[in-house]
Amino acid sequence: MSILIDLLKQVKDFRRPQGTRHPLWFILLIIILGLMNGHRGYRALGDFAKFNRSSLTKYYSLAQKRVPSYSTIRRVMEGINNAYLIAIFNQWAAQLPPENILENWVAIDGKSLRSTVQE
Repeated sequence: MSILIDLLKQVKDFRRPQGTRHPLWFILLIIILGLMNGHRGYRALGDFAKFNRSSLTKYYSLAQKRVPSYSTIRRVMEGINNAYLIAIFNQWAAQLPPENILENWVAIDGKSLRSTVQE
């Protein structure tokens, strides 16, 4: 995840400095995490941020314990260069382990194991 954050920190902030409460990379990270969790729309992403506020601020060591509102998320989504953001996401996703590496893993489930053990 730190690689994604480093890539997001490279995105040029288009907002005016005065009144900016949240770093751009943090807002973009919330948008990406929310979309990956199935939250579509500005309000849904705002609700995702509110619901996960304590985890997000604690995990990413933010001094301010606030998360962006849905209107802030909307303004960022409207103002960001989508093509550049997609390129960053694809660059990060390309570094993830390939799908075929999971073929060698075995999922162990207690119910499945119980039926195979003979006493």
